[in-house]
Amino acid sequence: MTMARRAAAIVLLLLVAGCGSANRQPGQSEATPTDCQPLPSGAEKSEPAVGTSLLISAQVEARTCSDRVVFGFRDNPGEPPGFYSSYEPAAAAKTEDGSGRAIEIAGSAFLVIRLSNAATADILGDKVTPTYTGPRRITAAGTRFIREVVKTGDFENTVTWVIGLDEKRPYLARSSGSQIVVDVD
Repeated sequence: MTMARRAAAIVLLLLVAGCGSANRQPGQSEATPTDCQPLPSGAEKSEPAVGTSLLISAQVEARTCSDRVVFGFRDNPGEPPGFYSSYEPAAAAKTEDGSGRAIEIAGSAFLVIRLSNAATADILGDKVTPTYTGPRRITAAGTRFIREVVKTGDFENTVTWVIGLDEKRPYLARSSGSQIVVDVD
């Protein structure tokens, strides 16, 4: 190999090695989908909080290794509600709690998240103050697996959300501070 070709190869190698690192924060690793570890799969649950946890936010995030749904709660203090998560057949998942009304949800697999001892409004006597004022239906943008996240119930101290996915996938649901975090890969 000539010196000119060797120099060109080194320059090309340095350019390729530097790609993708411009947006990285100091101390942040440069993970790629091939570096990702698989998530465990199956039903996840935690015990309900002592008091009623009030939902204040629901958001969908696209991440390098997974798609994520985060449910945020007003401090209770710092204790999120209990939850139960499982895949359910479309007929069961796409049904509104309480009324039984059919609800359309994008996707071909449906991960149902039931938040126990939870509500979307603070009720003091006759005064009802909504704590979650976001949408009932969140269309996922930029995600690989999540198609849509839909609130299907806020009934008898249980708030239910359904995550519509492209197909049944491994997931991990867990409590984290005043949040319930669901990662899907």
